[in-house]
Amino acid sequence: MTLGGGEKFKYTAEDACAYDTLGVTGNTYEIGFDAVRKSLGRIEGRVFLDFGCGTGRSAIFLRALGADYVCGVDHDRNMVDTALSKKINGVTFTHIDGVIPLKDASVDGAVSLSVFIEIRTLSVMKQVCSEVARVVRPGGPFIIMSTSPAAFGHTFRSFSYPSTEILTSGSLTECIVASPGRQFAIDDTYWSEGDYVSVLLEAGFSITSISYPLPANPHGWSTDEATVAPFIVIRALRLWYFSRRS
Repeated sequence: MTLGGGEKFKYTAEDACAYDTLGVTGNTYEIGFDAVRKSLGRIEGRVFLDFGCGTGRSAIFLRALGADYVCGVDHDRNMVDTALSKKINGVTFTHIDGVIPLKDASVDGAVSLSVFIEIRTLSVMKQVCSEVARVVRPGGPFIIMSTSPAAFGHTFRSFSYPSTEILTSGSLTECIVASPGRQFAIDDTYWSEGDYVSVLLEAGFSITSISYPLPANPHGWSTDEATVAPFIVIRALRLWYFSRRS
């Protein structure tokens, strides 16, 4: 199978470098990452999978929270190459086309941050969740941060969706990423809360929380973050007993 659409070079090398400058503070992503941090709780000394690691910011985030080791995987070669160039201690980055190169039940938890909006079909999303479930130990958390279904058609500090058309599950729409000094366009996919929940449950997770975080200080934002949550954050746990359907 192919995970994440099989697009080895979805981002150009220039786009990957521009995306890398965004970081997780002082921009829209800070709102989502703060919520992820709260959802994770204490992770000191644990091993984590970072599915869709991009240029490495989420792996750095996990290490800063105390993760002992992070395995980052991504289907975009330019993103992985940018991440590898950083030579981060306690982190490995691997380009994947198919299965995650880890043994069953070999990590304590997993995250996938701003990734599922780039998955084009529910079938591939189910494959991703099943693969994550395979490598996460029973009882371990899987945190998904994705674009809120209510965010489309809005303008945020770090990205915007110019089109205001009504979207349905699987619809593609243009996203303008605004990194410092450079803007570039990519296609994102609209998914509903129910879409995320259904694939997680089918893969063998239970849902423990769903949040739509807003900034702590809404008055500090001149863009739509002040009133519209840019992200949905879902916390799921790997079930102890689960038999996958054939």
